[in-house]
Amino acid sequence: MRVVQLGVGSVGEVIARTLAAQGEVSEVVLVDVDEDRLRQVADRIPHGKASYRALDVRDADRLAAVVHGADVTVNALVPEFNLEVMQACLHARSHYLDLAAGGPRELLGTPDMDEQFALGDAFRERGVSALLFCGIDPGASDVFARALYDELDVVEELVVYDGDGGRVDGYEFATSFSPAVMVEECLLCPPERFEDGRFVTSEPLSVSGEFRFPDPVGPMRVWHIDHEEPALMARFLGDKGLRLASFYIGLADAWVELLRSWKRLGFAHKREIEFAGCRFRPFDLLVSRLPRSVDLVGKMHGSVCVGTLAVGRRDGVAVRRFMYQITSHDEAYRRLGVQGTGYQTGIPGACGALMLLRDQVGGPGVWACEQLDPGTFLALMGELGCPWGVVDLPAEG
Repeated sequence: MRVVQLGVGSVGEVIARTLAAQGEVSEVVLVDVDEDRLRQVADRIPHGKASYRALDVRDADRLAAVVHGADVTVNALVPEFNLEVMQACLHARSHYLDLAAGGPRELLGTPDMDEQFALGDAFRERGVSALLFCGIDPGASDVFARALYDELDVVEELVVYDGDGGRVDGYEFATSFSPAVMVEECLLCPPERFEDGRFVTSEPLSVSGEFRFPDPVGPMRVWHIDHEEPALMARFLGDKGLRLASFYIGLADAWVELLRSWKRLGFAHKREIEFAGCRFRPFDLLVSRLPRSVDLVGKMHGSVCVGTLAVGRRDGVAVRRFMYQITSHDEAYRRLGVQGTGYQTGIPGACGALMLLRDQVGGPGVWACEQLDPGTFLALMGELGCPWGVVDLPAEG
């Protein structure tokens, strides 16, 4: 089977190398604008299983040509390209997978999840499947939510927590995934949560709390930011009494202060401004000062934990259960030469791609990770080197 891998940053590299190691995959076609990076990743894939194409996916004709003949196309690009790639996959009758949603369009100018789900009929008519938002979070976090949902009689709360307890050599400000996405989520988008039957928004970086992650990450201050999971969990897992769905991420005090200062300067937007006869977007300036995730390879130390907390009842007994995955940055570097978040995100992406290749995603149409069989997905995570755990927390917390 032939896989097209769009984007070969840390996450794309992990997906490509993991899929290439599977016997049923005959070829992985690597696609990116950076030809040097393409050669690096191709050299790490067994001889004869990788080829590469240097192209910009905004060239619709060349994108259509490279997707033609693919059994599955994995989109590890930034979410603004999701619709263009989905349309190319429809035309080519290729299964499709991406890692995150964009939007909201009115705020960021990029397609949002509703626009992607709206292609469900078109995918069914073409006889192919699309699996949306399948990394670690969103992705595995949603599968965790579904697994916990299936265990409980009543599900009142589903909250995703993401905490990186590591440190970075040589950088004061760094994020282990796309800096553009991080700034959008933390600064530009008012965080939305599902609460008592409706969606509620708050000001960016205005709601925080403490959460103790399993060791070795431990306690962290976590912040409520905009993310895909609350809308997805309310949409697909809301019929057992769900009152709250939310998302929190651990952020260092210095990072929070940097973003708040940027906002105080009036730069929390994507509009162009003029300075000294030049026009630029402050968003692009800030992102350009932050390292890419591939720049952090070998420089991140410690561990990152992503998990979903379910609060509810089973057989009349109150339950607070946390299902999670922990990845060591140092171990990820020793294993694949990547940083931990790239590894932790890429393996679930590879799991989703394999489920598409094996017709384990429910048939033609557009699917969310909440709709997958959690047992199949979780077994694959373990087989591919991304083990997960579950811990019961005190009933009151």
